[in-house]
Amino acid sequence: MRTVVLVLFCLAFSGHGRRVLLRDSIPQDAQINANPDSSADATLPQSHEAIKSPLDAVATLLLAANPGGLSSNQALGGSRSPQFMRCASRSGRIVCGWGPDPIWTSLEVADIEDAADGLKAITIQPPASTAEGYEIPGQYVQIREPGAEKAGFFAVASPPDADPFEFLIKETPPSDWSPGTGWLTGSSKGTALEMSQAMGSGFKLADHIDDVERVLLFAAGSGISPIRSAIESGVLAGKEVELFYGAQKPDQMAYTSKFEDWKKLGVDVTAVISQPEGTDWKGKTGYVQDVARQTGAAGKNPSKTAVLLCGMKGMAEGVKKLCADAGIDEGRVLANF
Repeated sequence: MRTVVLVLFCLAFSGHGRRVLLRDSIPQDAQINANPDSSADATLPQSHEAIKSPLDAVATLLLAANPGGLSSNQALGGSRSPQFMRCASRSGRIVCGWGPDPIWTSLEVADIEDAADGLKAITIQPPASTAEGYEIPGQYVQIREPGAEKAGFFAVASPPDADPFEFLIKETPPSDWSPGTGWLTGSSKGTALEMSQAMGSGFKLADHIDDVERVLLFAAGSGISPIRSAIESGVLAGKEVELFYGAQKPDQMAYTSKFEDWKKLGVDVTAVISQPEGTDWKGKTGYVQDVARQTGAAGKNPSKTAVLLCGMKGMAEGVKKLCADAGIDEGRVLANF
């Protein structure tokens, strides 16, 4: 019997079909990675938004059949029920799907505008039942064209209790296993769509917030979506908060107009550009995890520090190593998925 090991990190989501097909042609020792953003600092294949095949796709789930290995809870910095990803064999294929079945509601694009180069800010008015189900920053919904088989996974960028829902979405081309996002990022106000209920457990910060004094935030590209939700939700009020937010180019960085508002909420914002060549960027350069290491951010009171992160695999691994080196409890290094 062949064993397939899937390794899972947080998703800012974008354009994934609900089911991932792992065909017999995939090497038995293949590690399948989800890299949640293509517009950010990365040393590995970069994107959930530039994924070309399943081998670029999913990030850290270790099969329960391997009890001696790293648990999904350890990998994610939070808990996840074993039913969260369901796998079944069909005609020589392994088919995996996330979470409960979506309950679809017919809606439309309420507004769409440019958020940054290659990123769209899209607003959708959810039904009351969906709005009520969005309770924790980092939760997501599925969105698809009406009647389409495949859907995209998108973290809600606006905080719980905000009305309507706001999303930050990067255009990606379709593939034979993903619908892409061009139909949505190229849409206009009034475009019909179908959206699921709010899904996922989000950032499980409530389990730790009373025991910490500092919170470090790490985001790359459209991975800022669930981080924005956490910032604007008020859950971080009274804590010392530092945000390290990375993009490849300055014009690919979204929400720059919000930085001053976030600072008023007590968030120290450090913007990081990984490819400053040919631009007039004067700020920090490189990768967010490296800049945080240079500033010593993780070493300030590590026993009272929690971390929220959303970005590609390379960033997530770098942040986890940074935190481990500083002595931050791995159980307080939290992804939203």
